[in-house]
Order: sequence, then C-alpha cells, then structure tokens
Amino acid sequence: MKTSLLYIILIALFIPFSAFSQIGTASGTITDNESKKPISGASISIKGLLAGTITDNEGKFQISTKLPLPITLIVSGLGYVRQEIIINEFSDNIKLALSPAATQMDEVVVSASRVEENIMQSPVTVEKMDLRSIRETPSISFYEGLQSLKSLDVVTSGLNFKSINTRGFGGIGTGRFLQLVDGVDNQTPGLNFSVGNLFGLSDLDAESAELIPGAASALYGPVAFNGVLMMKSKDPFQYQGLSVQTKLGVNHLNDSYTDAAALYDLTMCYAKAFNNKFAFKTNVSYFKGLDWYATNYNDIDQNTPVASRGASNPGRNGLNIYGDEVAQTISGIGRVSRTGYEERYLTDYKVDNLKMNAALHYRLSDNLEAIYQYNFGQGTANYTGSSRFSINNFTLQQHRVELKGSQFFIRAYTTIENSHDSYNPRTL
Repeated sequence: MKTSLLYIILIALFIPFSAFSQIGTASGTITDNESKKPISGASISIKGLLAGTITDNEGKFQISTKLPLPITLIVSGLGYVRQEIIINEFSDNIKLALSPAATQMDEVVVSASRVEENIMQSPVTVEKMDLRSIRETPSISFYEGLQSLKSLDVVTSGLNFKSINTRGFGGIGTGRFLQLVDGVDNQTPGLNFSVGNLFGLSDLDAESAELIPGAASALYGPVAFNGVLMMKSKDPFQYQGLSVQTKLGVNHLNDSYTDAAALYDLTMCYAKAFNNKFAFKTNVSYFKGLDWYATNYNDIDQNTPVASRGASNPGRNGLNIYGDEVAQTISGIGRVSRTGYEERYLTDYKVDNLKMNAALHYRLSDNLEAIYQYNFGQGTANYTGSSRFSINNFTLQQHRVELKGSQFFIRAYTTIENSHDSYNPRTL
C-alpha cells in the first residue's frame, strides 16, 4: 500500500513538471515579398526574450521555447521592414514574407530612452546609421561616413584621426561629447576624450550607430552635454561565419615632398554559436598609410608688419615650424628668431592602427545572458589640439563584463591606457 502511494505521488509530481518543461518548436521559411526569393541572415526572436536565431542560405529557420502559446515572433532583415507575427500553434511549415524598406520610418532605436522604440516615437531626435548604410558608405570607414548624419560635424586631424562633435560645438576636442561602444565609454583616461575611432569598432563588426544631437545628460551624465554617439557591435548569435574585407587606396599624388603612397585597410571577423547557448566572436582590423604633410610655412609673426613677413624676415615665425617662435631683439639688427625645424623632421607621418577584440556570450536562460569582451587598440596618428601631438604606439585596452536580461543589465568595465612614445613636437 505504501509502495503504491509512493508511486502515485511521484507520478503526480512528474506530470506537471513535464507539462511545464515541454519545449515547443517553430520552423519555416522567410522570403522576399516581391521577388519571392529566400532571405538569408534574417533575424528571428521571441518578443520579451533575448534568445533568437537567424535564417540560413535557403531562408529557413528554427526556434524553440518553453513559453506557452501564443508567442510573438519579431522578424527583421537588412533592408526590410521589421514585423511582429503572432504564433498560435507550433508548426514546421511557417511561411513569412518581408517587404523591402523604402525609408527609416520603422527603424528601432535604443539610445533615446534606453529601451527599444520606434524612431518616429522617440521623445528626442535620433539620427541612425544602420547596417545597410554602414555597408554602403563610400567613405574609407563607417566612422568617417558618420558625417552624412544631420547635426554632426567631423574634424579631420589626420589621415586616421577624426574628431566627432555635434553641430554648433565643433572643435578639435570632444570632451563634452560622449562616445559609447556597446554601452562603454571609449575615451582615453589621459586625454579625457575619444581618440576618433582608433579604439572603436571595425566596419565588419559595426551593426549600427545612433546619434542624439544636443544635451543628453539626463540619461548619460554630464559628459553628454553636446550629445551622444552610441555604436553597437554585432551579436555573434545573429551574425555568424567568416567575413573578410580589404580596402586599398593611394594618396600623395604629385606631391613635391614625397612619392605617391599606398594605404590599405584589412579587416577579418569570425563568429560562431553552439546550440543557441554559447557563442563567441573575434575581430582583427589593421590600417596603414602615409599621413598628409604639414607644408604651410607662412610667416605668422604678430610683431612684424604683414608686408615685411616672409622667408627673409629675421624674426620669422613660420607655421608648422617649431622653435622659431622664440625671438630676441638684437641692437642694430632688430628682432631675430631662433632657427626652427619643419614638422616633417619631427613627426612620423607613417600612421597605422591595429584593433582586435574578442567576446564570449553565454545564455543562462532565454531571458539572461552573460558577456565578457576584451578590446585592444594600438595606433600611431597625428593630433591637432591646443598644440600638435604625435601619438606613437598609443595603446588602449578594455575589459567588459555584463549580465543582461530582457529588462535590465549589470555592466562593469575597466580601461587601461599607455601613451608609450607619444610626444608634443613643439616642445622638443
């Protein structure tokens, strides 16, 4: 009797457990509404959950969940209108069609309120560069292509150094403009501003960039007085496989100071997911080129009349010539400046930039994901600020640990900087 009662209790406990742990699977095909061709790389996720999947080369997908029916699938693809489809029963023959997007009216942004919302319903103005715009930008990099966004100014300090700020606050520094990469402030601790994209995302790893022009301190703190640029990298669960990109160019054509020089940008990205639970990605990007020479040597000495300025002026203070700003008045001769050195003899115009990062993603559940990411950047560039700076082998490292849920996140990160051989040529 006792044995039979024990069996009954065990069966009673097992039945509801099995019922609640039952996994349902939905699978099917996603096609283009106009051409009827399958769409590869389309994203499918369950509304309210982090878990998702992508379509294969034949447009097929499969997604599983323990949630009870009905569920809502969010389907999106590059260049297509985002859709939400209610699934009332699990099936292996779901057929969905996406319509090509003509405008950005249906774009989803997160920077304005830190939650997903339609760009037209955002409480503030948000300019967005999506994945399609990043791929099609004619600029040497997507970061330089950001200048096509409204309300954004880009100041070029060198071949591989661009300073971004909002219109009306343009300048050689970006101390009051916040630049985030995956929610992490990527400004250097020593300079207190972001060094362009020397330590940011590569073209292949960038998914989107959102700009809030104007004050955004309520959400992002006092550093965001001029605005916020939020760049988001690709999720290895949704963007898998190997991608390689090569860009080649040439500059200094017909230059009297040097021969024509080649510049190139090489990028590789690889991502892989396992059983929709664990995923990793790694990115390597390398840029090399010859920077523009500062060859304007006009006499700007304020103590000499304009008509008397020039190469024959004993008190000459030439632009981009360092050391001749020191002058002394000699009896019977007048003002005589010290012999200076042209910048090209003090600065290395061979610039380069190496960026590497790796990330590990683990889904603890459908609503909880743990992330560790490591970023490394090293670069040589020329920066014009209050003075002229030669940034040599400057390195920046970042470690990010994040626990992300559907309605919250906990993030911690650290930034490590080393200026190495950087110097101010004016003070030599």
